[in-house]
Amino acid sequence: MPSDPVYWTDVDQRRLQMDLADVAALAPDLTFEPPPGVDGAHQGAWTGDLPLWPFQRDRPDGLTELLPRGLRVQVRCSAAHPVVPPEIVPVDPEPLLVERSMNLWHVAPHGQLCLMQSYGAWTPSDRVSHLLLKACGWHIEYALMKAGVVEAMSERGIVEDDSRDHLVRAAVEANRATGTKPRRSTDG
Repeated sequence: MPSDPVYWTDVDQRRLQMDLADVAALAPDLTFEPPPGVDGAHQGAWTGDLPLWPFQRDRPDGLTELLPRGLRVQVRCSAAHPVVPPEIVPVDPEPLLVERSMNLWHVAPHGQLCLMQSYGAWTPSDRVSHLLLKACGWHIEYALMKAGVVEAMSERGIVEDDSRDHLVRAAVEANRATGTKPRRSTDG
């Protein structure tokens, strides 16, 4: 007879409490669903909206015109959490299939974001919020690419690099010129 599954959330209550507090401090609009998830699909996941601009510098001019709200995500933990980083999957906007086939969008073929240069960039003591900050930056760079003001995502991201902040206004103007509005799944 098969044994009942053992979840990391039961085994490592200290880490669970740390992750819950860490994520809530950065992204209070994310809701945690404990394992086993829908049909046992994950070992704990947060779902909801990330903040639009959680960075330690002034918000770029035009950001709320470019993006009306933060990225809607699902953050999925595996059985190996925290040894293996959680997957962050953008739900809204959801990258197109063609965007998942080109590494310049920083999206893997199954839809999860590529936020680290290598798996070695994550250690079990790392905080989930660090990845969430990168996802917030990805959202803005995604909008810059959709507006055509950049040709590829940056290697380092915009968490600490302000070199693309000024492009937000340019993206707003480019979208106005083409009549483009941010794509949202709720738009139909």
